[in-house]
Amino acid sequence: MVLACLLSVTSNAKSIEGLYDARILVPDQQLASRQAGAREGLLEVLQKVSGFAPPVDNKVINKALKIADQYLYQYSYTTLDNELAQQVVVGSKQLNMRFEGKSIQRLIKAAKLPRWGKNRPSIMVWLAIDDIGERHVIADDSEHLAKLALQKAGDVRGLPLVYPVYDLEDAIKLPVEQLWGLFADPIVAASERYGAESVLAARVFQGPEGKWKGQWSFFFDGQERNYLFETDTLDQQVLSGLTVAAQVLANKFALKASGLHGNHLKIEVGSVNSLRDYALLTKYLEKMAITERVVITKLSKDTLAMDLSLNGSFEQFKQALSLDRKLLLNKARPKEDESFEPAEVIHLSWRP
Repeated sequence: MVLACLLSVTSNAKSIEGLYDARILVPDQQLASRQAGAREGLLEVLQKVSGFAPPVDNKVINKALKIADQYLYQYSYTTLDNELAQQVVVGSKQLNMRFEGKSIQRLIKAAKLPRWGKNRPSIMVWLAIDDIGERHVIADDSEHLAKLALQKAGDVRGLPLVYPVYDLEDAIKLPVEQLWGLFADPIVAASERYGAESVLAARVFQGPEGKWKGQWSFFFDGQERNYLFETDTLDQQVLSGLTVAAQVLANKFALKASGLHGNHLKIEVGSVNSLRDYALLTKYLEKMAITERVVITKLSKDTLAMDLSLNGSFEQFKQALSLDRKLLLNKARPKEDESFEPAEVIHLSWRP
């Protein structure tokens, strides 16, 4: 019951920047290394934007990978120092890439991959790690390598992460022993404080043979999903946990290729009280992944009428709106509004 109540709230979605960015380790700055890095980076960006790894047999993607460096908007190199290197050799080169957004969107459309917008539900992360018999909870101010691994994995998968402050209140609600045991009720109860849409909890340790082992539990949409991973590095372990969380969320919110291209929807939006509201609303709708075209048809008092062409269904449109609740569906049409025809029109209210 606690899980259902917590995860029915959608109030902390965040807009993700850097969806078209990738950072890949390369041996040198030669052309062949840059081309190989671009191929790896393109696959990473496609998975970040779609939420899923591209199918290995997708002909469109495989053709694009052969010329991956041509999709680059800009690139640069960084020489890794002790702080940046962590689990790689100091002095290694990192290829920093930004791919051209419109080209990536065209590629995703041509390959019929899902499309996941930049507005994404936040994930509350509770990670307990065992350091030679001493267990720690990774908090917002942690300097542990696991915190850096979480930040990097969040960037790679395009996920907004929320970390606990793990003060006295958190420690009472969720002692490290209960987190290590992955007990669902105290984990979810402690997460209520942070207002995240989903909760990812894990216990991670390094076995005597050097392998990293982790058990992960993901709470979302009233369900608990459990995963086990064994990896060579801590970075790989954390990335595995965040990858499955990204896939669950993308399965809910990403737009699938479904033949619904060009669906039309008429909407009327109330509470548009100024030119600023007008500009913010139109910009908000135009930037949604599900909207292909936005046409303003009429403005009357504080109400704006618009025709939308969607890349998906009305249900998918409602799911996208639920992430940040800036546009709310009205239960009933205002009686005093007589300026629009009562045809099949969806009535909403704007909350910038």
